[in-house]
Amino acid sequence: MKSDVTGIIKDGESEVVAFKGPRAPLESIAKTVCALLNQQGGVLLWGVDDQQNIIGLENAQHQAQSLNDYLITHLNPRPLLSVSVTQDKGLIRVDVPAGADKPYSLDRQIWVRIGDRTLRASEEVSVEIVEKSAAQLDRWERSPMPGFTMEDCDSAELARSRREISATDRFGMELPNTDEELLRRLFLLRNGQLTNAAVVLFARQPRAWAPNLAIRIAFYQHDKSGPIANDIILEGPAVRILKEAVEIIQQRTGFSSQFNPNKLEREDRPAYAVFALREGIVNAMAHRTYASIGGDVQVEVFPDYLTIRNPGTLPEGWKPEDLSKPHESHPRNPDIVRVFYLRELMEWLGQGTERVIQACKKLGAKTPVWTAQRNSVTLKLFRSPEPKVTELLASRQLQFLKDMDVGAEFKVADYATASDISERQARRDLADLETLGLVERTGKGPATSYRRTARET
Repeated sequence: MKSDVTGIIKDGESEVVAFKGPRAPLESIAKTVCALLNQQGGVLLWGVDDQQNIIGLENAQHQAQSLNDYLITHLNPRPLLSVSVTQDKGLIRVDVPAGADKPYSLDRQIWVRIGDRTLRASEEVSVEIVEKSAAQLDRWERSPMPGFTMEDCDSAELARSRREISATDRFGMELPNTDEELLRRLFLLRNGQLTNAAVVLFARQPRAWAPNLAIRIAFYQHDKSGPIANDIILEGPAVRILKEAVEIIQQRTGFSSQFNPNKLEREDRPAYAVFALREGIVNAMAHRTYASIGGDVQVEVFPDYLTIRNPGTLPEGWKPEDLSKPHESHPRNPDIVRVFYLRELMEWLGQGTERVIQACKKLGAKTPVWTAQRNSVTLKLFRSPEPKVTELLASRQLQFLKDMDVGAEFKVADYATASDISERQARRDLADLETLGLVERTGKGPATSYRRTARET
């Protein structure tokens, strides 16, 4: 983060970058954020003086929370923003996406960013923004679903959503008392009618209202030309089936165990990075095309990799390789995205794909690959390599095996003494070595002994 901020400051202010001094009032900051929303989006740094020095703010965490609350309360429509404190002397960073519901106003006034200046929009500019945004207001997710009412919503899912939004503290204000008012604040209830996005997120039976709202998971024994070992279709509210999909894939693809050198206990390592798997499916559900192009989100699992495919296309002018680099966020379905974000199930502002790559690298897996076809976008995640036997063992186990001749016999107490651990932990260690074929056990109870095998470590 530090180098990133340093680079931003070095390049100076522009139409997408703004600096504010540590004494700047919240209203001044909000005007600039409003302007960024109405243009291309960008970054605002609070705590930078006129000479572009980082001064920071005292009690930065509290100041960041106050700023977030002010922005959420005074900007209309309510935007999705990321307000954070960097590691640079209490500098506050506001990441601003290009607004999906332009024009944005601050206390009924529209602001725009022209070059490095924040200006109040003229009547002509305001009309232009409204006209450019008119098509977005008619997007599928915001259209009403005739006949769909609160009675058709999954009450348990609404309750879970309320709890999770409250716990993440991303909403920016106190949650409404009723589910109906909450859906209105989430832009899922407009003019007394629930939207298509509400169907995706909260319908008890989404496919009764739209046919392509499921997740299909196919497991293959070999390659795609081989038989399908198992085919699963998940139906229900989007967040619920997302969690079910991640759990099923984790269970079916397995875990390997290894020791953390700082702990006595083993740690399970998944075949696929959990964050990458979750983020990949979330992105497929949030950025997919729901109208015109049919089809569910599809996950295909092979022995060495899996693919996550969603109907739709990349933003105009984008290439698949752009997803592996820092990029702006252009959500196709911002109302659906907002609920995923508020429930802390999605990264914001284009950061998710970069973290997917990092999570895969941490497990030693190959770098993920994105591809785009005519009517679909696919993410390919590679299975992490099986750890070597030596990676599964603690240093105490490796040292004991190194000191022990092949064929030599020993007792639990011998291992415990040599490794300076309790006999209870020694039994667990030896059970692991036995599972790996590195020692053999004979006898029972007090007569139990072990023999070092000839298997290489």
